[in-house]
Amino acid sequence: MEWKGIKGQVLNNVLMKRYTSMKVGGPACCMVYPADEADLSTVLGIARREGIGCRFLGNGTNIIVADTGLDEVIIRITRMRRMHFSKTTEGAVVEVSGGVSLARLIRACADRGLAGMGKLYGIPGTVAGAVKMNAGSFGVWISDHLRSVTCMSRPGRIEQRERGACGFGYRASAFTRSECIVSAVFELPHGNTAAIRKEMEYVWGERLKRHPMELPSSGSIFKNSSGRPSWECIDKAGLRGFCVGDACVSEKHANFIVNRGNATAADIERLIKQVAERVYERTGVVMETEVEFWGTDG
Repeated sequence: MEWKGIKGQVLNNVLMKRYTSMKVGGPACCMVYPADEADLSTVLGIARREGIGCRFLGNGTNIIVADTGLDEVIIRITRMRRMHFSKTTEGAVVEVSGGVSLARLIRACADRGLAGMGKLYGIPGTVAGAVKMNAGSFGVWISDHLRSVTCMSRPGRIEQRERGACGFGYRASAFTRSECIVSAVFELPHGNTAAIRKEMEYVWGERLKRHPMELPSSGSIFKNSSGRPSWECIDKAGLRGFCVGDACVSEKHANFIVNRGNATAADIERLIKQVAERVYERTGVVMETEVEFWGTDG
């Protein structure tokens, strides 16, 4: 495939395990880094004319890619990193590109004494990924202070949606696979900088204590069900430490699956299926996955 007119970078035959936090996944035909929104529209236009599918990838922290790889164009907007702050009487409005890491946004807000995002500190991934899945922690959701989202669809059309039109729910939104979240606008109140930093330090410390950050993982595997923490259901089923190959239910946090070195996507899929079946058999709880499966039947 020729990418004439593209200002950004194009990589061919990329191994997806290099771009996912779980460190699994076969090759994709190509990966494109658009330079800006116009470049993104051009990329989508070429892919559409060539009749090849596209997927939008942030930091790869919430996906499992098949061992056989993907016959699709992987589009990463992680080099589109605009952040613009506008002061208001009560705080500030920040417009941020979807490819900016969530951690970088939160640090920039803390530097300016803007509150509301500190409890999300430590959630991996980009702003776009966090908005798409309505990421949350410690009782705070990224949609809480969101004003609007700008997205681009496969035909290359730009659309702006107000918060109420985004369909936010628990670990969910109305954004589809064919839509790229280009940017988001947040409205944040003034806060005490020292208190915000203390909150971030606490949240980060709790993550280090609770989560198996020393091994590759894709974060929480299952959504909470009926108000019950998924890790608790997995624990009750006696599955902490249960393994398929090198894919293992974490001893530290039962709702994490870790890669102990040589796990495959197939190992992880089989483990997820067995965990869900065993939990249902022993507790009656139906487990719903939070991670996305790419190129699999997951």
